[in-house]
Order: sequence, then structure tokens, then C-alpha cells
Amino acid sequence: MIELIIALLKLSGINYGFFRLMDYITFRAIMGMGTSIIFSLIFGFKFILFLYRKKFRDTSGEMLSINAYSKRGTPTGGGILIISSTLFSLILWGDFTNSFLYILLSAFLYFGFVGFLDDFQKSRFKSSLSGLSQWGKTILMLLYIIPFSLYYISPLCPVPQKIKTLIYIPFYKNPILNLGEIGFVVFIIFVMFSVINAINITDGMDGLLSGVSSLTILVYSIFAYIIGNSVAASHYLFPYIEGSGEITVFGAALIGSIMGFLWYNSYPAEVFMGDTGSLAIGGAIALMLFLTKQEFLFVISGGVFIAEIFTSFLQEKIGNRVGRRLVYRAPLHHSLTHEGIAEPKAVIRLWIIAIILTVISLLSLKVR
Repeated sequence: MIELIIALLKLSGINYGFFRLMDYITFRAIMGMGTSIIFSLIFGFKFILFLYRKKFRDTSGEMLSINAYSKRGTPTGGGILIISSTLFSLILWGDFTNSFLYILLSAFLYFGFVGFLDDFQKSRFKSSLSGLSQWGKTILMLLYIIPFSLYYISPLCPVPQKIKTLIYIPFYKNPILNLGEIGFVVFIIFVMFSVINAINITDGMDGLLSGVSSLTILVYSIFAYIIGNSVAASHYLFPYIEGSGEITVFGAALIGSIMGFLWYNSYPAEVFMGDTGSLAIGGAIALMLFLTKQEFLFVISGGVFIAEIFTSFLQEKIGNRVGRRLVYRAPLHHSLTHEGIAEPKAVIRLWIIAIILTVISLLSLKVR
């Protein structure tokens, strides 16, 4: 909104003084983060009371965790707070003439809606088994992922056509492969579906997903700022993607929202984000991979997510078929508590691992 007002002042030839700072992505990103944090802190407690009074509460049972009943009844659906504070911040500080912002918002809101349907069903029927079926959730996810993959390779997508189907890897400046349009569509479908599910299943401990996802978003926000700046992109030997700097503003607003939510979600949690939040965050991060052309950077920056989905896949798809436990419990964070590590310590240790992976990811900016 403020960006549009400034644009009108420019067209009118009016001196807009202090608001020249709006021309700087860094300023809008900082203000966006601050705004979303403040919004979450101001309205967070009232929102939690609202969820509790509406009986929008957690219904997890013994199938999820040994101590799951100790959390039963905690308000869930806190992802609505994350989405609301992010939207409020972007309305103030986002550039709504930028197509990257619309693309990110489309995934953020769509997957948040899918997650809300799942949370609502579980809350309504008071059972974690009454949410969307696995097939139902998969179909709803593919209803966005497949059209997006086709949109991405079309001329309508703001990513330059000449680099869309190229594959880049960290620590190497040149593309290593060109998948072609059909190959890249398949690649998008597989990666997006995997990334969103990996982020979704990581939401199993108080504050775990909030901390780890914020670090991953931070990495992609920094990369987006560099790739969206012609001088910086040239200096660091990245392909320049005009307009992608707006991803930084979106990422900063989302990090602020998650940090504000973490104020209430840290152990012992007063509210859970539910699938509303985890799927919304997953959808946003999945798109950041492709809009910055840094798909394989997620192997490093999202290493915790990959470990989570790998252990889950190992047990569910292989272990269950051979009739043996290949890991103590799946996904990874439940395996840690099964070994006797207290939940807060398990969360902090996974945060530390995510911080180390974040540093390595940022190191790949210069070592190319």
C-alpha cells in the first residue's frame, strides 16, 4: 500500500522526502519483519483465546508420540495468525506491482487453506484420524503444483526463459544440466510435493518448525536479494532475475510472523500452528526454490527437513513392508525423544544443526 502511494507521488512530481527509503528493498524488508512481529505479539494472545473458546484444539493421540496426550486440548490452527500477520505486513510494505509477490502469495494462501481444511476436520470430529485423507491431501496439493509447473515454463513466468530449465548446484557457478521443459515440469512436481511434505511432517515439537523454517527462509531471502540486484548478481556470479528482490520482502515478513508466533509456540506451547501453518510455510519455501533458481540449495539449507522425511520414508515405505523398525521412531524428532532426549533439548539441537547448515549455505554465496 505504501509502495503504491509513493509511486503515485512520483508520478505527480511530489517530493516524498523520508519515504525515499521505500525505494530500498532492505528497508522494506526490515520494516516488514518488524510489523509482522508486532502484529503477532499484539493479537497473538487474543487469537489463542478465540481458538480455545471455539474449541479449535489439538486432537493428537498415542499414534503420534508417547507424550501426545499431555498436549491434547492445546489450541491449534495458529497458522492463521502467521498468515494474517504476514498479509498485514505485506499490505503495508510489499510492492504489489511485482509479480513475484503475487506468485508467492498464491502458494502461501492456497496451501494454508488446504491445511486449514485438515485442521478444521480434525477439530470438528475431535480426532487426528478425521482430517483430510492422504489421497485427498495429495490431490489438493497437486491441484496447485501441476498448474504452477506449467505456468513456470510458460512466458508468463517472470523467471528468464533462458535459465528456467537449467539446474544449478551450490558452490558451482555454471549450470550442470538442462532438463528441458517436460523434464523440468516433472522435476517441479516431484520437488514441490516432497519439500512441502518434508516441512509438514517436521511440525511435531514445540518451536521446531518455527525455528528451522525461519533459517531456511532467511537463506533464500538473502539469495533473492543478491539475485534480484544486477550488480550483486554479477559480482557473485549468479544469473540476474529482475524483480526477484521482492522475495526478500516476503521472506522477511514471513520470518517476522513466525518469530511472533514462536513467542507463544515455544515450549510448553500455548498454541500449535497445525497444518494451516506448516503447509502455508511449505508452499512458500517450495516456490522460493524455483523463483531464485536455487533448487538444490535446499539440500543444504533444508537438511533438517530432508532428514525428517527420509526417516519417515525409510520406516513407512520400507520398514513397515519388511516388518522391522529401521529407526526408533519416525520422523527424526520423535526418534530423538524416544532415545530419552527431552523435547526442548531435541528442538534446540535440531536448531543448532539448522544454524550450521545455514552458515554453509551462505558460504556458497562466495565459494563458487
